[in-house]
Amino acid sequence: MRIAAAVLLALALTMGQARAGGFEGPGVVPAVTSAAAALEAQDDAPCVLEGHILEKLPSRKDRYLFADQTGKVVVEIEREVFGHLTVRPRDRVRLVGEVDWDSKRPNEVEVDALTLLE
Repeated sequence: MRIAAAVLLALALTMGQARAGGFEGPGVVPAVTSAAAALEAQDDAPCVLEGHILEKLPSRKDRYLFADQTGKVVVEIEREVFGHLTVRPRDRVRLVGEVDWDSKRPNEVEVDALTLLE
């Protein structure tokens, strides 16, 4: 179900919409839209980031360093999320997922959908 929601959000975003549909108001956590905000966000906060995947982190399975104009954050992207896409550091991407909090390390973003941007 979570993957289906992420796919729908990714489709909505690629069609030029600024946000996904649904309730907006009290009790709803707004989507995190920057690397800096992801590092400060609560666990499971929805996340939509645009920027560049800089590198694969050695000895960390499915972990990459992502950067935007606000800073850098570690993102977890499983092979299935890449699908048939080849992504290079110069490519601008949109990542859709949620913040993953752990008391032993800085926040990361668990990515459910990836789109190459032009």
